[in-house]
This record gives sequence, structure tokens and C-alpha cells, in this order.
Amino acid sequence: MDDTGLSRGTSIAPSLLTAIQESWSAIIVLSPNYAYSRWCLDELTMIIQCMEDKSTTVIPIFYDVDPSDVQHQRGSFATTFTSPQERLAQDDDYPNKLNQWRVALTKVADLSGLESNKYSSDLELVKDIVETVCSKLRPIDVEWALSSTGDFVAFEATRRAMDKVMRALQDDVVAAVFGMGGVGKTSMVKHVGAQAWKIGLFNHVIMAVVSQTPNLRHIQGTLADLLGLKLLEETEFGREVRLMEKIMKGNQILIILDDIWERIDLSTIGIPSQDELQKCSSKILFTTRRLNVCHSMEIQASIPLRVLSEDDAWDLFVKKERKSFDESPNFYDVARMVAKECAGLPVALVAVARALGDKELDDWTEAGRRLKAAQPVNYEDERYVFRCIKLSYDYLRLDDNNIAKSFFLLCCLFPEDFGIEVEDLLVYGIGKGLFQDANTIKEARAKAKAHLVVKYLKASSLLLDSEYSEFVRMHDVIRDVAISISSSDDGPRFLVKAGCQLKNWPAINVAREDNSAKSLMRNEIHKLPERLFINVVTEKAEILEYIGYSGLQDILVEYDLGRLHVLKCLAVIECHNVGGVLMNPNRRVLNTLVFEQGSKKR
Repeated sequence: MDDTGLSRGTSIAPSLLTAIQESWSAIIVLSPNYAYSRWCLDELTMIIQCMEDKSTTVIPIFYDVDPSDVQHQRGSFATTFTSPQERLAQDDDYPNKLNQWRVALTKVADLSGLESNKYSSDLELVKDIVETVCSKLRPIDVEWALSSTGDFVAFEATRRAMDKVMRALQDDVVAAVFGMGGVGKTSMVKHVGAQAWKIGLFNHVIMAVVSQTPNLRHIQGTLADLLGLKLLEETEFGREVRLMEKIMKGNQILIILDDIWERIDLSTIGIPSQDELQKCSSKILFTTRRLNVCHSMEIQASIPLRVLSEDDAWDLFVKKERKSFDESPNFYDVARMVAKECAGLPVALVAVARALGDKELDDWTEAGRRLKAAQPVNYEDERYVFRCIKLSYDYLRLDDNNIAKSFFLLCCLFPEDFGIEVEDLLVYGIGKGLFQDANTIKEARAKAKAHLVVKYLKASSLLLDSEYSEFVRMHDVIRDVAISISSSDDGPRFLVKAGCQLKNWPAINVAREDNSAKSLMRNEIHKLPERLFINVVTEKAEILEYIGYSGLQDILVEYDLGRLHVLKCLAVIECHNVGGVLMNPNRRVLNTLVFEQGSKKR
């Protein structure tokens, strides 16, 4: 800090000392004139003290100075100590200060830092400073993100799998956890990652969801964010190279890739080969529903995660139910039977327990009968999950417009593992006429009601918290059930092709005319069908979403007004080069129009 103009003997400002004490990290730029500033030396003393007392992260930058000169107080760093009378003649506390400054300079020079003479330009130095700072801060965020798995409970089946995974991470480069959907793979590997980081097995733990339709840019961006790396490259190849360089420069990184459905070439993401990972003591951990994926990915250790035992399943069920069944033998027997029909799947046990929480014995008996009907041949059949989640959906409380059920189904219009903004659900809800007393998203009553509905769905274990406030997520298994319900003959008949990387409009037999909502979010469709609304908007259509397109020109200019009047909500979001969106002045026939570019909504 430049102290020009300060009176001799002026102490560092108390507010600045407080700021240092409250900081998680500190960057110290040691320039040739650094030791001329008493303020800088006092700051340094306080920073080193915080580093030793409460593990403040300290990153020294040696700018045009030699670290050894700092350590031994040579060159410009000797001035303060060789001519103290001239600079600090009136400072009675000088001898004590002198010793503190010497110690602080010696300690900071011993730390691993960045030296400006090793960079071709200041810009390159600044870039490396940013990456270093982000990488130092990131483990705090990673610990929070990976350990935020709710009230995670490791039952016997989970503990056995976790022990095997921890052993594999010490012995092998690539390991995988496989098991059916809803068995708890994601929660378990998050917990394993957090524990492995806490005990020092890895310096960094990064995690990304792959899903059925991998989005390479999104996967690359997620991993880069967790490494404190900003990907500025336009092409996937450029991003891949940059991410690979970052991983190879690092050491002891655990890369978790969740929900892999088929073989994927890791180099296209930017993940180095097994040999390269071994050189930097880094590892990969996959999750998948399919054992054959483990074989095709040449996994060194494939660890199964089994369903819960009947006793453990009952323990989880009772915990989530928060109810005692001991008072009534009949109630106990029925509840045990209901829990057993959930087939030991945590996602099903939790959803059913929450759905039946306040119901009477007759409702429990009926639920047990429904779950037992059409019983699959074996417990590995994922139809068990469907029946349990469908029951939870059926038991959502009713109101005039079935808002809870409608909100639940609206969530499946978004891509897998997508952060869903509550305001977007409100927009579509208004478009569908769910909020009869609201005309805009700004009306407080509608906003409050939307948040209450979302809170209720989260309490029912049908929606999950997102890492961002005002956003929610949907478990991929629950989303599959929601899509199945929404596309059934007695459902609202949604067409959901979100995030499927489509390049062409769905075929006529897929985009059927009685769909009440069509979601084509996050695809690569650049050409729409001729006479769009004759083919798409029919007497039952309510919602049409175009999100994340590029190159669409003059859409919705030539539409059939006789059919457009039935469309309740049109969303055109993040579409680039859209030249003539709704140029016809009669667009007032829509209940809700969302036109969004960037973060602006209209």
C-alpha cells in the first residue's frame, strides 16, 4: 500500500486490520519498493499471523524481486533495516517492529508463490494469479457442494460400496459405481468425494453430470469452474485442450463423472489418459446404471451399489415418515408392506414416505394395494421406481387447478439435471392459466403461491434444491417418471425432447398434434417446419418452447391466426439471430410471451 502523505508514525488503519483478519485469503505483491512502506510491512505481519492462527491462504507475488532477497532482507529489502534512524527516528516501538517485519518477510519468502520474471508479460502473470486464487479458494466451495447431500445416511449396502470405492481410489486410476436408478449412486459418490478431500487423499474434487445426451461444453464448463479455470475458447476442441492442460498441471485431482449411459471418449471432454493422470496422481470415478459401460470404459474397479436390505429400508422409511407405527399393529403391518414394495430404493422410499405422511390407515392400505399390483418379476426392474414415484404424484394434494401436479410436470420440460428457475415455472403457470388472479410475473400473490408450491414439492421429495437460490432441480429418475406421466394417454401429452442434440424438427409421428406442450430446449435445430403453426399449434397446444437455438430467422411471421389463439404460452429464450419474432401485431392472443436474450425477459 502506498503511504505517501502519511505522517511519521501513523499506524495502519484499524478497519484494514479487521478486513485482513476476516479474509479467507491474501495476495501479497512484493515489489522493489515494498519494504519502504511501513503500512505494507504492518499488513504483512498481520497476514502472516492470520495464516498461522486460522489458516488464511497466502499467495505471494514476487514482482521484479528475487525471493531470496526478500527472505534475507537484501537489496531494496535491506533499506528499512539498515537506516532505521532516518525513516523511523520517532518510533519508540521500532525495535519490536523491526523484529516482526524480519520474521514476516522471511516466512512469506518461504511460501510457494509466483515470480514475474518467469512470465513473458504482465497479462500472463495476471491470468496465472487469477487461476491460482480460484484454485486456492475452490476447495471450500467443493467441500460445501459435495457434502450438501442432505441428511446422507450410509446404510450397510452403502457402507460396503463406499469402503470399496475408497480402496479403489488409493489403488486404481479409474473406478466406477454401478447400480439401478434411484439406488443412491450420486449421493454416495458426492459423500465419498467430500471425505476423500477432507482426509487429504485429493487436493481437488471436481464433479460433472454426463447424462443420456452429453453436452460437452457444459461438462467442460462445470469441471473448469471447479478448477478455477475460465474457458474463453470458442470451439470444443480449444476448450478440451485448455482443460487438459489445467488438469495435467495439477496434482491429486479426483474427477467424478456422474450418470454415464454409454462409452464416452474422455479426451473429447479434456480429461487426460490414464497414463497421464497417473503421473499427476489424479483419479476418475464414474457412476452408471449399466455394468457394460464399465467394461467399455476399461474401468479398473467396478463397484456395485445394491438396494437396501429390508431392515435398512424400513429404518430409512420410518426416518423420513417421522411417525411411530408401534401404537397400532394394523398400521405397522401395512406400513411395513408399503416400505417393502419400494424395493429398497432410497428415492422411492423417501417419496412414498413423504406422500403418505399425514394419510389415514385406509389410504395406506390402498397405497399398498396399488404398489403390489402388476408386480415386476425382479427387484432390479425399474418399474418399481415408476410405481412408487407415480403414487407420490397421485397423492399430491388437490386444489382448484391442480397447481402442484402441474408444476411437477412442467419441470420435466427442462433438460436433465437442469437448474430450473422458479420464476420460469411461474411464467408457464400463468400461461397455462393456473393463476387466475395474476396477469404478470411481478404480482406478489402469484410469486408467493409459486414458491409455496415449489416448497411443497421439495417437501414431497419430488424436487431438489439447486446450488443457486430461486432454482430447483429434478432427480433424473423422477424426471423420467414425470415424462412418462405427461406423455401418457390420460396425461397432458407433453412432447419432451429437451437437450437431445436434435438437428432437425421431430418427425410427424413424434410431434403429434394433440401435444399440449412441446419442449425442444437446448437442441441444434436451425430450420423450422414450413407453416409452423399448421403443423405444431393445434386445438390442444398450450406451451411451445424454443430455447438455446442459433440461426433462426423470421420465425412466427407467417402463422395461422385461427390456430394461434389456442396457444397460451410461447417462450423464445436464448435464440440468436432471430430476425422477425412475432412481427404480426395480433400477438395479444397469447396469454404469456417470453422473449429472453441473456438475462433479460420481456
